[in-house]
Amino acid sequence: MTWMIGSWMKSIAFLLLVPGGWSPGAIIAAAFFTTCHPPSISPNNNNNNNNNNNNNNHKQEVTTALRVSELHIPGYRETKIPFILKEEDLIYGNENVLTCLEEIKYSSNDYQSLIPHESGYLLHKTARPIFSAQECSDIVNEAEAIGSLMGWTTKRHGNYPTTDIPLVELPMTLKFLRKSLVQRIYPLLRTQFKDYLPPGDAACKLRVADGFVVKYDAEGGQSELKPHRDGSVFSFNIALNSVEEFEGGGTWFQSLNDAVKIDQGQIVSHASGILHGGHAITSGKRYILVAFVILEGYDSWSMRFYNSVR
Repeated sequence: MTWMIGSWMKSIAFLLLVPGGWSPGAIIAAAFFTTCHPPSISPNNNNNNNNNNNNNNHKQEVTTALRVSELHIPGYRETKIPFILKEEDLIYGNENVLTCLEEIKYSSNDYQSLIPHESGYLLHKTARPIFSAQECSDIVNEAEAIGSLMGWTTKRHGNYPTTDIPLVELPMTLKFLRKSLVQRIYPLLRTQFKDYLPPGDAACKLRVADGFVVKYDAEGGQSELKPHRDGSVFSFNIALNSVEEFEGGGTWFQSLNDAVKIDQGQIVSHASGILHGGHAITSGKRYILVAFVILEGYDSWSMRFYNSVR
């Protein structure tokens, strides 16, 4: 089976060619509506650099690390690949029928904006879930199933490790996320941070470079994450379980001196350079999906933006 991919415009048609030539039933077209040229569709390790050290009372910054792009973290050139949409992600069922992905349109009514900076805002939380309860539960269930086999990692992130499972170890979640990035998350980030993105095609160069499911456990596990800065341009986390399943939690931000809380399926997105941490839970378990987003090909701009917000 061979894929022939037409030229990208406002929409794109994929045509399926089967051995033996074309037949009326062999040509299946699906539209993929997007405001951007898509990233290179991928054929068939994740990385979080050392962040800034801060004391335990969320106040004082001690050291600085400036690594926010593929230039600064060459490993991102490889770790971004699993998050790029693949041809196989668009096939529905066993009938080789291609699904149609259409970007969700967002407005400022869809999220709350916090931490003003220059002409925009550095922090946003959605007003409603972008992932359904079932989608969130599926991610948690796969993470727990894989975690029971390989264990949850605790040393991947240098000075600020989390108890997590890399998304590259979660094939069902990873496939779901690749489509969700194109359809739901990248359009949201482009809308939220439009005041900062450079002109031209920059808005279409958002790429997840690392992603993982984090588990906070008040009983014998990791219950919080100390203040730090992420090694990327933007970061987001999605709540995977209900706030009724734990007490405390949320993402603490120095600029607010408070934690921002979201419920299952909602997303918090922010400039990676602002000081933040995982606020402690005091009971139960809290699951979140975390991702670091770079701006592909804009290394110098990424460094300037990081410096301007930190």
